[in-house]
This record gives sequence, C-alpha cells and structure tokens, in this order.
Amino acid sequence: MHDLINILVKYYWEIVGALVMAAIAAYLTGLNNRRNRLADASAAFRNVFLTELEGLYPTPSNWPTDIESYLIGIFPKLQSAVAGFRPFLSWYRRKCFDRAWRIYRLGNDGREIDKQDYWQYTPHISTSVFANGRKVTIDTRTTYEEAFKHNVDNLLKYAKQT
Repeated sequence: MHDLINILVKYYWEIVGALVMAAIAAYLTGLNNRRNRLADASAAFRNVFLTELEGLYPTPSNWPTDIESYLIGIFPKLQSAVAGFRPFLSWYRRKCFDRAWRIYRLGNDGREIDKQDYWQYTPHISTSVFANGRKVTIDTRTTYEEAFKHNVDNLLKYAKQT
C-alpha cells in the first residue's frame, strides 16, 4: 500500500495529464458524434421536404391549381420531418426554426389557432378598409411563388449541416 502511494505521488502530473487527455478525447468524440447525428438528421429533413415539394421548390414548374389542398395533403409528412429534426437544434436555433415553421404554415400575421393556412401561396388581390378610413390593398398575384420559396428556404437553412 505504501508503494502505491509513493507511485501516485511520484507520477502525480503524469496521471493528471493522462486523465485530462482522456477527458478531452471523450469530449471531442461526443462532439463529433453529435455533429454526425445532426448531419444525418439534416439530410433526412431536407430529403423529405425536397421530395414532397417536388415541382414546387426550388423552381415552381408544376404549381397545382389548388395549392392549399396540396399543401394540406402533404402536411403530415412535413410535420413529422419537422418534429424529427427539431431536437437536433440548439435551444436558441430551435426558437427561430419554430418561427420559420409557423410562418411557412400561417404567414407572417397568421394565428396559431388555425394550425395551417396557406393563403399567402395563392394568387389573390384584396382590399381592406380600416376604421380610420385607411385603405390597404394586398396583391400577391405576382409574388406568391417567391413567398413560398422564401419560406421554404428559411426552413431548410437550418438543415445545411450535411
């Protein structure tokens, strides 16, 4: 027993150095594994979105006449991809990702109670008159495809770690 204590005292710094190096190696291995899992999750997330939005994104070449019904039909798959990818984001990026997902589904001023409302992706013109007499006209007949691309881009930018 006395010999063991002498060895520990004699080689104190070597033992501490070996333990510190082992801790650093374990940390770096864990970090690398996390990055690999994030890359796999990112690839799966992008794959689902690009597969389901084929013909609509990135260049709208096959825009359906009833885009709302189409997007409502693929919503469960997209929602599943979002739910599967979300845990791999850090807490501060997760909040921004949730906002991008909300804007994709509801638009900038949509209500969360609606769950999904794709009015921003349909060509329309509307005029609103406020109580003070101010009139506002919104015309999306030329910008609805760009709005869709912008919102999908905002979602997919979180999955670029591949």
